Amino acid sequence: MASRLGVAAIDALLEGQRNVMIGLRNNELVYVPFTKAIKDDKPIDRETVRAQEILAS
Repeated sequence: MASRLGVAAIDALLEGQRNVMIGLRNNELVYVPFTKAIKDDKPIDRETVRAQEILAS
């Protein structure tokens, strides 16, 4: 997932996108304006965090 997000971030820069973060919505890469990203408070998916901790070990 990190590689997909990284490549999408480079693509966004090459497309002239600015002030956006890359996200996944329904397994699709999307550009989310920073203003929207920090405005909407979303709960952390604990299962995803757990999987990432296992994979990082």
